[in-house]
Amino acid sequence: MAGLLFILFAIIVISNFQYKKKLKIIGENIDLRSNIAKKLQDRFNKQNTTSVVVDLETGDIEFVDKDDLVWFDMDESILLPAARAILDEVIPVYLEVLFDDSTIVPRLDRILVEGHASQEHDVAYRYLKDLELSEARAHAVGVYILNSHPKRYTSLKKHLVTLGRSFADARHPGVTNYDRIKDRKVVFRYTLKYEKMMRDLIQIDQENGN
Repeated sequence: MAGLLFILFAIIVISNFQYKKKLKIIGENIDLRSNIAKKLQDRFNKQNTTSVVVDLETGDIEFVDKDDLVWFDMDESILLPAARAILDEVIPVYLEVLFDDSTIVPRLDRILVEGHASQEHDVAYRYLKDLELSEARAHAVGVYILNSHPKRYTSLKKHLVTLGRSFADARHPGVTNYDRIKDRKVVFRYTLKYEKMMRDLIQIDQENGN
């Protein structure tokens, strides 16, 4: 009986240790995200870049709405001059922060370039058409980044991913003043290693009462 109790106690101790270890890893990733976001904001502020806003929690980059910033024409995936100029200003800083810091590179998983389309009609065939269009837009940005930064090719081919979101994240469709141009855009995000896996494991543990 005593042996069985010891085994149960050992299992509880190990489970608790593993749970705390998972929480520690998640906490480290949260801290790293905050550090990356701060580095990005500091660098953009230093060079007086006003075309992007950095999410200080996630490090995601959102491009500031400007009347003269149009990424793509309607139903097109060719980068317009204003968009290329913004990428020339932003991407060198973005890549330098992510790739030239020895504390970040080992933890970096993917750099996501998301293409987005404006919502014209909320029907399945249009969603699929715009999914293809947004993928083409993300691809166009990825190609531009690769061609503009050949010295970063080895790092980019390991981490860079392009994907389309169609109009899944359209801002305010259905309203009379919906600005479709603002939804023809790209968004930059990154992921860190083990983030999703650790969140899933924590959720499973919590559901099991651990």
